[in-house]
Amino acid sequence: MRAAALVLLLAASLLALEVRDWNDRPLGYGTAVVYDEGGGIVALSYVLDGKALYGLPWRPGYGLRIAWGIATLSEVAAGRLIWIYDSSVARDVAELGWPTGGKIRTWTYPLTITLRDRHGKPVAGCYAKVIDTLTGGRWVAIFASTASDGSVSTYQIPATDYKVEVYCNGVLSATAKFSVQRGAPSTAWNYQITVDFIDQIKVSNAP
Repeated sequence: MRAAALVLLLAASLLALEVRDWNDRPLGYGTAVVYDEGGGIVALSYVLDGKALYGLPWRPGYGLRIAWGIATLSEVAAGRLIWIYDSSVARDVAELGWPTGGKIRTWTYPLTITLRDRHGKPVAGCYAKVIDTLTGGRWVAIFASTASDGSVSTYQIPATDYKVEVYCNGVLSATAKFSVQRGAPSTAWNYQITVDFIDQIKVSNAP
């Protein structure tokens, strides 16, 4: 049994993989997983700066999925990940590329959130907390102060649902939810959130 498995592994080719974001820039980090025909995990490799750290075995019938972040084997087995590429999805293959093509893109984009007051003026110096709603921040957790134009930006963010909390002077001034969708019609996502300084709620653990 072991000998047959070894022969099978040797017969499989190694997948040379370059992983990019939607705008064809190297993916900062991720987890690449190869599955067999029955959905079992064959191999796992981490992706850093667009390159898979280890070669991945590949043969006809295998499937490739890319998750956002550095996931443990137990997390991959549980499947509670933000998947940004899946070769079993026809749209992913058509728009992002086939694994054996040497390069694939993923559903990750730049994001800008701009805070404005009720009069439309930028709100600077507030603190924005952005987390993914799937895991409450296990995979995406952004903590940043707004710039002079009221914005908080990130270079790459996966397509999923998010929650935002805005704190100004230690006061919870706004909350919002938004989604970054797969198949963006543009190269980046931009959201505006209105901060109402009238209805402020003081919270004891505000940053």
